[in-house]
Amino acid sequence: MELYFLLLAAGCISGMLTILFGFAGGFVVVPLVYATIRFHAVAGSAAYELAFKSAIASSLLLMIINSGLASYQQYKMGRIKWPYVFPLAYWIAAGAVLGTFGSFYLSANFLKWAFVIYLAVTIADCMLRQIKQHQDQTQNIRGLTSSEQSLGGIVIGAVAAALGVGGSVMTVPLFRRCGLNMSSSVALANPLSMPLAIAGTSTFIVGYWLQPLQLGTHFIGYFYYPALLCLVIGGYIGMKIAAPWSNKLSNRIHERGYIVLLALVLLSILLQ
Repeated sequence: MELYFLLLAAGCISGMLTILFGFAGGFVVVPLVYATIRFHAVAGSAAYELAFKSAIASSLLLMIINSGLASYQQYKMGRIKWPYVFPLAYWIAAGAVLGTFGSFYLSANFLKWAFVIYLAVTIADCMLRQIKQHQDQTQNIRGLTSSEQSLGGIVIGAVAAALGVGGSVMTVPLFRRCGLNMSSSVALANPLSMPLAIAGTSTFIVGYWLQPLQLGTHFIGYFYYPALLCLVIGGYIGMKIAAPWSNKLSNRIHERGYIVLLALVLLSILLQ
């Protein structure tokens, strides 16, 4: 029972992070769902052995719900700059399909360290941008290049889907490099997480349909629905709490908070 209360709290944190930073909370959700399944499943059972895959699948399904709700909130506030969404969203969806299938075969250790390197470079880039902005207040806004849309979209979708996390750790820095402020960058991260999550979730559904497994009464396919219910309820509460604060953060404080969050994500991956 304590684990489900913890999942409710994790869902609340996930909802807050989705509104404030575009994070769908996968770094919080995946380890907790994994631990919950392993705690309740019989050792050696299919559910026990496939707990991590189920945790990723559940995280991707939760991402659809959280990103959808957050996108609606951002849309009502007029923050979403639609010319940046397409065609990047299509490339992200394609990358998510590749990443989900690739997660079945690629080494988890390889994915982990590739992402660690990316996070370290991104944190350094964000910190340098903070220094430059302090020295020069002017900032030019540009659109995405064709390679950023295609190659960048595939990489974002593939890595995020393979790890079961939102793509905001890559989309927000990408839009910041285009000169957009943090508020606009985070607003764009929410709708762009949806094609990633939909493609990844659909791939898990097709994979289960092609090779069905008996995971237990608390599973629908790979999805562990007791945890999902707690996370969805908690996520809705978290979004309601965070929504009033999304307009009150200055761009500098917003980005500093994002850097701290990236550092915590990096630390959590290193400790896994």
